[in-house]
Amino acid sequence: MINKKFSTYFITEKLHELNLDYVKKIGAILILRNIDKYKNEELKKFNKNCTKRNISVFVPNSIKTLFFLNSNKFYISAHNKKPFRHLKKIKPNVEILGSAHNILEIKEKIDQGCDYIVLSRIFETSNKNKKGHLGSLKFNLLTRKFSKKFLALGGINEKRFKLLNILNIYGCVILKDKKKAGKYMPAFLKNSF
Repeated sequence: MINKKFSTYFITEKLHELNLDYVKKIGAILILRNIDKYKNEELKKFNKNCTKRNISVFVPNSIKTLFFLNSNKFYISAHNKKPFRHLKKIKPNVEILGSAHNILEIKEKIDQGCDYIVLSRIFETSNKNKKGHLGSLKFNLLTRKFSKKFLALGGINEKRFKLLNILNIYGCVILKDKKKAGKYMPAFLKNSF
């Protein structure tokens, strides 16, 4: 069920957490989070390094930063409730990615103008503060109700990566297992179509 144009996204909160050559080799797309601690010049330099390597970067929650970086990729976190539908009128080529955890948040992200929706948590994670997960059945039931492109997030690692094949998804988002993903993703994706 995985879309043949399967995309892999890495969430990163630290600009220098990943080797950008590694990200390019895997073909991953970056989603930035919590970038308030960085100065505009640091963000600009990071974005320039990504652009040189042809790595797409989604800018989180700040239209001001989106325009400062001259980006067409915008990320709306689940807790961000502001309306962003007007953004497509100002920047027609903008791609908007939003995070959701349930049907109400999915509808909210659609109202915000999202093209893609990150739905989490698909699998159980080691984070003891977060209880419950969707599982593949509930995930597929939720995603079939909407005509949006969905990405799976939560508990995706080498052992569970092959389980993505039964999901109604456009891609996956990896938060914790990024540095290992290069070892198991390419072989699996090559053999899954």
